[in-house]
Amino acid sequence: MINRMKKLVTLLLVLVLAFGIVLPGQALETSKNPLIDPQPVPHVDTADEFHNILMAGIDLGNYSGDWASGGKKVLDDCHTDMVMVVSINKTKGTVSLVSLPRDTFTYVPGVHGVYKLNAALNCAETAEEGIARTRDAATWLLGGVDIHNYFAVDMSALIMLIDAIGGVDFEMDMNYTGHSGIAYKKGMQHLDGVGVMDYVRARKNATVEHNDMGRTRRSRDMVKVIFETLKEKIKNDGITVIIDLISLLGSDEFNVLTDLSMPELLSLAETALSMGDLSEIGSYVLGGEYHLALKDWNFTFTDQQNRLAVLKEVYGIEAEELPYVSLKYSEWLLEHGMPSSRQINIAKEIINYANQQTDLTEEQKTMLAEMETLYDAAVIAFDNAADQLTEAATTEMATARYKLRMQGEKLASSLKYMQDAKWNTSLLWYRDTLINEYNKIDWR
Repeated sequence: MINRMKKLVTLLLVLVLAFGIVLPGQALETSKNPLIDPQPVPHVDTADEFHNILMAGIDLGNYSGDWASGGKKVLDDCHTDMVMVVSINKTKGTVSLVSLPRDTFTYVPGVHGVYKLNAALNCAETAEEGIARTRDAATWLLGGVDIHNYFAVDMSALIMLIDAIGGVDFEMDMNYTGHSGIAYKKGMQHLDGVGVMDYVRARKNATVEHNDMGRTRRSRDMVKVIFETLKEKIKNDGITVIIDLISLLGSDEFNVLTDLSMPELLSLAETALSMGDLSEIGSYVLGGEYHLALKDWNFTFTDQQNRLAVLKEVYGIEAEELPYVSLKYSEWLLEHGMPSSRQINIAKEIINYANQQTDLTEEQKTMLAEMETLYDAAVIAFDNAADQLTEAATTEMATARYKLRMQGEKLASSLKYMQDAKWNTSLLWYRDTLINEYNKIDWR
């Protein structure tokens, strides 16, 4: 067998030397950083059996009074301004709500670049695919805990849903004026759909916790009350409420994105509503510090210790800290990481182009092999620098990327590579497709 393999290798070498056959290039080094290579969706097993559902609120409103950020009128321009995971623990018979702040600094599995969580919706060609991207990003933030389904509504749909169950009684925690122009008083109030929307959308106009963390907390509080109201409504009115909800969910006016069928949706609702006292629903948030970063955009930088504690308490897992989500990393990224990743990605394009050619000279083959070696070294140096965030590692990365660029320019010139290889860019980083794959995003 060994002799046969030797003969086969010898034959291949003879063919290459005799006929100039170009063999496929070596497998390039794979980065664990999403600015170089998109990352896969993670997975972790849990001891308890869960059914996890992503609940999302999309900031598109066509109701009287426009709640939509920036007056958005098209779903493709919108964001998920509320992101929450409803975790039904079937083993213990409990329900937990885990909020993920909309401004969370994150990456989106399967997508090249760095994003806010609320913009994962925009990292696709359709809204349905965008919600699936949001689910994948949430899975990453949850340490690989599977999210089995998603249910997303726009603001008009939420209003319709609340009105369909007759509104909710809610203990208002502040005096404020909602986006609708209605003034609300602190204390117990009966809220219709507009009142609920005003409350869960309150942020800058809130008089208590007027920030994104406050809005996520208010959303969790409201969802708990909606669950309690729905449970009581079904208990008192029975099949009538269910028929009304089925009719609503099936109407053309109710804008919903979900991968749940109607029977699955009703079955899950029945399971959740049957789990004892809903006032015992767990309420958590993967919060963090709020800072201006990456040229003065607002981001939430996840509190790693709080995140680990929440994942341990809710899902019983020993998660690892997230990479590439700190404020310090974002500062390094803007000054060093993005310029380096751009040049590495340009080099990859030149390498791929060269490997597609069938008439390379021996000199060009040698140049290509050297460039592939330098590419691997640059990726390793980039990952080390991104992990360590030290001056020494960053200097090594800069040296490796310089060597790669010099070789890249040499090979591109020899190949008469027609693409305009702009190694440096004057574009804003979030408009550069070699940094962020999806660049037509509203970063507010």
